[in-house]
Amino acid sequence: MSRTGFLSSEQAKCPQSLLAAAQAKPSRTLLVVRGSSSLPVQSAYDGLKAGICTPLFVGEPELIKQQGEAIGWHVDDDMIIASAGEEEAASISAQLIKDDLPAHGGEGRIGAVMKGQLHTDVFMGALLDKSVGLRTGERLVHTFVIYDHSGTRPVMVSDAAVNVTPDEKTQMQSLRQMVRIGHILGIERPKIATLSATETPIASVPSSVLAAERAAWARDNIDNADFEGPLSFDLAISEASVKIKGLAGSVVAGQADGLLVPDLVSGNILYKALVYIGGGCAAGVVTGGSLPILLTSRADPPAARLASIALASLV
Repeated sequence: MSRTGFLSSEQAKCPQSLLAAAQAKPSRTLLVVRGSSSLPVQSAYDGLKAGICTPLFVGEPELIKQQGEAIGWHVDDDMIIASAGEEEAASISAQLIKDDLPAHGGEGRIGAVMKGQLHTDVFMGALLDKSVGLRTGERLVHTFVIYDHSGTRPVMVSDAAVNVTPDEKTQMQSLRQMVRIGHILGIERPKIATLSATETPIASVPSSVLAAERAAWARDNIDNADFEGPLSFDLAISEASVKIKGLAGSVVAGQADGLLVPDLVSGNILYKALVYIGGGCAAGVVTGGSLPILLTSRADPPAARLASIALASLV
């Protein structure tokens, strides 16, 4: 039995406001690690056409050129650094980043790094080696910025792709990064909800107790933002639910710009529901390192991949 009745028929579009903000910034190099398949080549081409990046591929030249020709793009030789296989592509890319970082005397031309046709553990393992310099001492966290059909004010979802069971420090970093990204996107005072299944801390629901603790910590330690938790998902985003349930006096409930989820599983389900059922366009980026990292998925539509490149150019 088909479940297509639950799925949105809306075709996700890269938000013009996000794209315009990226286009106002100087175009920097997008390092594509093993860009030897259609997805990374198409993504890089879209970013180049939009004027928000200059691609630099590491991978098999014949495969990269073949994928480029398939979409009508002649990829110049100076856009490709030859490598063979996953391990070599990751190793060469890590060295390129190390040599480019200002901390190592580089010129800082690389603006972001994107995963291509290789396994995530190989990709991240090479890039996050201490000798490279991508680690800054901060926790690496992933944030989705998800736009609805209007493409105006988005909702952010905390770590739904990197940290499986985020600890206290990781969730604190997620809160800081959502506020920072919110400010970058022009949200003067982001409203952040820490999610659970209830709006009252209950010992039998551990995530509700943690949500209350995270919100309290954030109110004391992060400026120019509002925090509340625990909140259930409906109370975080629906003003109608706030009125029905009589939750008065909250500046976050019903208006949340950011959602701190308890763990990767709940965040992954939530973001995919917003995309597949809500028809949203999800721009995702890993922050906390010297460079933003893009973990594009084979299932991501072109609009979402372009939006992720645009977001990376801003953060």
